[in-house]
Amino acid sequence: MTANADPIVDERGLAALPEALARLGSRRVLVVTGPSGRHLERVRGHLTSVTVDLFAGARRHVPAPALAEALALLDASAADTVLALGGGSPIGFGKALRRERPGELRFVAVPTTYAGSEMTTLWGVTSDGRKTTGRDPRVRPDVVLYDVTLTLDMPPALTVTSLMNALAHPISVLGGGTLTGQLQTQTQVLDAAALVYQSIDALSRDAGDRAARAQAQRGAGLAAQALEAGKPGLHHTLAHLLGGRFDLDHAGLHSALLPHTLRRLRAEAPAVHATIAARLGTPDPEARLLQWLAQAGAATSLRAMGVPEDALQACLDADRTLPAALLRDAFDGALRPPARS
Repeated sequence: MTANADPIVDERGLAALPEALARLGSRRVLVVTGPSGRHLERVRGHLTSVTVDLFAGARRHVPAPALAEALALLDASAADTVLALGGGSPIGFGKALRRERPGELRFVAVPTTYAGSEMTTLWGVTSDGRKTTGRDPRVRPDVVLYDVTLTLDMPPALTVTSLMNALAHPISVLGGGTLTGQLQTQTQVLDAAALVYQSIDALSRDAGDRAARAQAQRGAGLAAQALEAGKPGLHHTLAHLLGGRFDLDHAGLHSALLPHTLRRLRAEAPAVHATIAARLGTPDPEARLLQWLAQAGAATSLRAMGVPEDALQACLDADRTLPAALLRDAFDGALRPPARS
């Protein structure tokens, strides 16, 4: 198994974990989770054939000091495998560890949200309020295990914001205009967006819909792969900038921004917006996204996420290239009327 290979994706979930570790030749595993350790005991039950160490300090945006702690524990444990359990934060730490210690370090990802980070070559680390990101094929996991039972207890707000995080991937790439140019690629990216959008709709109506949960996992993985087909555009630039600066929940931030970046796309690239809207089956997807957020009890604005108005203004004053109108609308959670054609 090489660190550059595409991940092996197994939808059998945790039941496939012992087999995956045996195939990788794993003997000592460092489990990486967030402080809650959600589902940790279930995973431990499948790790009886290996020695296990635990790092439970994964945080959003991979802060450099916490990464240093994880690296120290990885080295002290002599683990040959990192197992990231959770959403984008643990998986982001797993990717950063893989990047820092490439060699023979194996990497298994067990996602419990719809962030999709496990399917991309993107990595990021935050230091002194600045988030540095890049692409590196070495950071991809060797194995990704999707287990729908790990998603059944997701609260409605997390379900919706996590899926909007996933939806932002294909929409940002389509809006950035950097796809390879192949019609087939654009169709696949649009199909991924539609699959995620349909999952939000289904789970907003019935959060316990197991089939919709499975579709959401599949769609999130495909949506994340869209990032490999082109460069993310303005939306992701703003998400990483604000996330690093204000230490905001990543999925919540994507969700608060997406209706407004979509509305800007409607004004600046109406043909692209029309193509997206047609594939999603709605003339005003940005308004629908805000409705789903409100219905789920999730934050619909940067203000509600805790961004201070004066601090946001300071960002705008420091960088005049930032889209001030868009960010002020996102701060208030109010959509501008669609531009007339």
